[in-house]
Amino acid sequence: MESLCRTCRNVRKVASGTGSTFLLCQLSQTDKRFSKYPPQPVIGYDGFEDEHDMMPTFTLEVLPGTFAICHLSATDPVPDWATGEFVSITRTPNELSIVCPQVNVPAETQSEPGWRCLRVAGKLDFSMVGVIASLSETLASAGIGVFLVSTFDIDYLLMKETEFDAAIESLIEVGNTVQRLARN
Repeated sequence: MESLCRTCRNVRKVASGTGSTFLLCQLSQTDKRFSKYPPQPVIGYDGFEDEHDMMPTFTLEVLPGTFAICHLSATDPVPDWATGEFVSITRTPNELSIVCPQVNVPAETQSEPGWRCLRVAGKLDFSMVGVIASLSETLASAGIGVFLVSTFDIDYLLMKETEFDAAIESLIEVGNTVQRLARN
């Protein structure tokens, strides 16, 4: 039987020095009705708050156009065509990965075309936690795959164009706002 504590937002996992894990009810710190470490499994609980019910919500902006995710050799220089309002360039020891407007990508370039992009509106502080988790969990629950790009200030979510409308619907359904920018 699954314990309510596993998904309660008032519970924090505490690891002992011997490697055991305990579930600390944070409500016990302010309300004596709650046990500090409730015996498991907990199947009924007045203080239960589903962590998924309180997911943060965001304003998302639809970037115009379609994008391609490109794969080049790790030693290739950054190509001249890697330009546009939104471009992500990542080099690793194994590859040079570029996300850019699909119209810029030469036909001979290895790429995965047909991606649409949502941008989290506004500058995100590094102390904010759960932004990507909240958004990607919503999309995963709807069966929608996502390619993520994060910058110093902002997070971007790309999904296949064929799933884009369903992605927007699922994000709005859980309280997010989606703004369509010009040229969509």
